[in-house]
Amino acid sequence: MRLMLLNPNTTEAMTADMERQANRYARAGTEIEGFTAKFGAESVECAYEEEFAIMSFLQTIRERADAFDGVILSCFGDPGLYACRELSPVPVVGIAEASMLMACTVAHKWSIVTVIPRVKPMAEHLVRFHGLEQRCASIRTTPLSVLDCEREPERAVREMVKASQAAVAEDGAEAILLGCGGMGPLDDEIAKAVDVPVIDGIVCAVKLLEGLHDYGLKTSRHAAFMRPEPKDLAGVPGLGGVSA
Repeated sequence: MRLMLLNPNTTEAMTADMERQANRYARAGTEIEGFTAKFGAESVECAYEEEFAIMSFLQTIRERADAFDGVILSCFGDPGLYACRELSPVPVVGIAEASMLMACTVAHKWSIVTVIPRVKPMAEHLVRFHGLEQRCASIRTTPLSVLDCEREPERAVREMVKASQAAVAEDGAEAILLGCGGMGPLDDEIAKAVDVPVIDGIVCAVKLLEGLHDYGLKTSRHAAFMRPEPKDLAGVPGLGGVSA
C-alpha cells in the first residue's frame, strides 16, 4: 500500500524526518511519500498558521491522493481533518486523533507533552473535539518551539523528559503523547527516561491506516464525511471547483 504523509509547514528537513520516522515502523510493502507544504509557515504554532496548513492539505489531496491508499495529516492539531476526509478519495488520519486512540488501548489516563505554552489552548480544544477529555490527565508544555525539535534534538529530549516525568508523577499520566509531528524521531530517547509508554502520532497513523487497508474499511459517506456538493469555488488557488 502507499501512504501520503503531509507536512503542514514549509520546512523540508522536517518532512524528511517525519518520513524516516514513518518508515521505521511501517511494515514491508508499505510505501510512504512525504509532501512539504507549498506555502504557509515554516512551523505551525497558532491558529492563524493552521489555516494555511489546511489549504495546503486540501490542495495536495485534490492533486495527488488518487495515487495513494491513505493520507496522514502530520500536524498534532489535526487541522482540517474533517474537510480533508470529505475531499479525499482514501481514508485520512490525523496524528493527534491516532495517538489518542492508540493511547486509550494501553493506558486509562494519558498526557500530551508539547511545545510552547501558546499551543495549550489549541490542544485542549483538540481533546474536546475528539471527545476524550475524561482520558486526558493533562497537557504539559515546554519552552521548545517546533523548529527547536528539529534543530536542537538533545535539548528537546531533556525538556520533553522533564515535562513527561512531571506528568507521570504529578498528573497521574500512564502514557505520554508527543504533541508535535517533529518530536517523533525523539521517541526512543524519551522512552528510556520515562517508565510509561511514549507514543508518536505519526507511527500511530501509519499503523491505523495499514489496519484500515487490511480490513477493507473506507471513509463513510453517509453523513459527516459526505463529498462536497459540486459548486464553483471562486478565487481559491489550487482548488477551483469541487466535483462530487
